[in-house]
Formats: sequence, C-alpha cells, structure tokens
Amino acid sequence: MNIFLLMIQYWSVGVSSPGELVELNEGKVRLLVYDLSRFLRPDGVYEPAWSPVFYNPAAVFSRDFSVLVVSTLELRNATVLDALSGCGVRALRYCVEATGVVKCFANDIDERAYDLIAKNVSLNKLQGVVEALNDDANVVMYRLKKSGVKLDVIDVDPYGSPTPFLRAASWAVRSGGFLGVTATDLASLSGARPWAGSRRYWCHLILTDVPKLVALRVLVGYAARVASELDRFIEPVAYAIGSYFIRVFYRVGRGATAADAMLSKSVGYLKYCSVCGFREYAHWFDEVTCRVCGSRLDYVGPMWIDRLVSREHVLRAREALPSFSYMSSASKLSKLLEYQLFEAESGALVPYDVVQMARRLKVNAPRVEEVVECLKSLGYSATRYYGAPTAVGTNGPYSAFVDCLKKSSLS
Repeated sequence: MNIFLLMIQYWSVGVSSPGELVELNEGKVRLLVYDLSRFLRPDGVYEPAWSPVFYNPAAVFSRDFSVLVVSTLELRNATVLDALSGCGVRALRYCVEATGVVKCFANDIDERAYDLIAKNVSLNKLQGVVEALNDDANVVMYRLKKSGVKLDVIDVDPYGSPTPFLRAASWAVRSGGFLGVTATDLASLSGARPWAGSRRYWCHLILTDVPKLVALRVLVGYAARVASELDRFIEPVAYAIGSYFIRVFYRVGRGATAADAMLSKSVGYLKYCSVCGFREYAHWFDEVTCRVCGSRLDYVGPMWIDRLVSREHVLRAREALPSFSYMSSASKLSKLLEYQLFEAESGALVPYDVVQMARRLKVNAPRVEEVVECLKSLGYSATRYYGAPTAVGTNGPYSAFVDCLKKSSLS
C-alpha cells in the first residue's frame, strides 16, 4: 500500500473516528488509552503514531527499564518531569513504582493528551502527586527552572530524535540530577542515513557492522557536547538497546573545568576501516590509512568513547530487581544487567559484530560466546551486549579479535 492510501487510512480511522477509550494495566498503574485495535496497519500491526494520543505498548521494556533505573539512583523526595508524556504512563509509573519519587509533572503540548493525562491521574487517584501540564516541552523546562522547581530527573522520550530538547533539559535539571533520554531515529543515528544523522547530531557517520552501538555512543557524545556548552558535564549510568530504540540515563553536573576534562577524556572517534573491519577509539585524527590493509580510514563521531554504565548502579539494580518481578520485562532486565555488570568493570569496549566480521574474513560464523571466552582466555575483557545479540565488546586489539574469531570458527 502506498503512502497516499496509508494517509487516507490515517485520516479516516486515526482522527475522525478515534474510537472509545479502553482501560489496560501496565506495571502497577491503570491506564486509559484509545482503542488500539482502531489503529492497525494493513499488516495488522498497531501504529502508535496514528492514535490521537501516543501510547506504544511495544515500549514496555523501555518503561520497565526506566522505572528500575530511577528506583536505584538513590533519590529522596525526588521530583520528575516527563517532558513528552503522551497519555502520561511514564509519569504515573514513576510516582507509583519508583523508589524515592514523590512528585511528577506529566507534560504534553497536545490538548487531547493533556485531557487524557488528567483522566489517568484521576483513575489512579494521584491528584496532587502527578500534575498534568499542557505546553511545549522546552517552554516547560525553562519555566520550571525559572520558577525554582528542582527537577531531580527529566525524562525525554520523543517520537524520533531527542536533539530539540537536550539543551533545555541539560539546563533545567538540578546539579547532580539525571536525564533519561530515548532516541528512536536509529536509521539516522546508526549511519544508515548518514546525512540525516550528521545533520541532527553534528558528527560524521557511516554504516558500520555495529550500528546500534555506534548510535548509542553518538547519542551520548552529542549529549555531552550539548551539556559542555552550558558548562556542564555528564556521567552515564545505564543504557538499554531495543529493537527500535536506544535509551540512556546520565547524571548532569556543573563546572567548566569538569566539562573540559570530560571532553578531553571521554569524547572522541571510532577509527574504522570499511574494508577489513579494523577499528579502535581515538581522541583525534592521527592516521589516514588502515594499518592492517592500507585502505582509507573513517573517523566516526564525535562520540562517547568512555564507559557507558556505572558499576555501583548495576549492582544496586541487580539487588533491587526481585522487587520488580511483577514487570513483564523482568527476565530481559536480568539478562541486561548480567551483561552490563561485566561491561561496567571493563571500561570502554570496542564493539565488533561476529557474523559480519566472519563474512569479511570468509570464515564460518562461530558462536558469539566462544569468541568472548577466547578473548578472556587471552587476558582481555570481553562481553556480549543485550539488544545486539551478535555483537562482542572487548578491550583487546583488532588482531586478538580476528585470531579468536578464526579459532572459534574451526571448533
């Protein structure tokens, strides 16, 4: 079906006949949303952008992850702003489920969303705890900052790129507070649409064999540069990779000296050869040709080239996870934390895709775990990634990865 017919379906079903509200449960909250069955594509898949008020049931993993992270940030009497709230589900869940959160603002510029947030606040008897707002997200952040409201957490969960909101969020969050940021424009961020990504994130992008992991580091690197313009620095705490999104939480601190140190230490490039797959992190452009095959090198970035997770936070999250066993994503979160604990202990790891690299080297693709164990046996750190199932991260050199890949392909 072409885009014209899809738009006809959108206007005939999605707007003029939105359907009745239906009630469902997510986490520990009750939720009114527009009837999901009214907004199905021709292939039978629900299209959340067609609903009068945005709600994506496929994003439960992202919201479960967010509640767990906020619960383990050691907050007390915290105030959270859900800047792009849709039906209000994130704000509701933070105030009901997240330890240490006592007040939430749920903002959306759309009046229908504002009305639905108010209904959901009433449904969950959270009047005075969750406050519905109806304005532009950036305006709300600057207004709350100006009025003296100390925002401990600002959640930025847009449909697409978060770039229009990160400057205001970095300014409005309290010193030592946290931002939770989602990006769903993975084609742009990953290098599949390099000009769009370069335009939005002010960086050089190409398509690599680890697109989601590049997207993650480019997003964090962009957030760091935006914060530094305001004499702020960031410290990543946790991240999640989904089928269509990446999400990261980071602490924001103040200080020009600390911002300078962050840029010097933690922001750089992925030096990458598209021919042989050689790669390593670099702080600047220090060579033009690949030292392995002699081909031209690309420098992907700027991006974040430091650690992406906090070991202390991962340990707290693992300890707290049994309290969240009611979540539908509990088993996924357990696996994510298992991988990220090792990552947190290993620093910045260079990612490789085992299947794509095996194809480059013309060998059979081995089991990912075998490559990981081989790298560990050589004394290097190595781990898998949740959300990128054929990817391996290691602090070993390219030669060690290639040796382990070839050795494992023979077993």
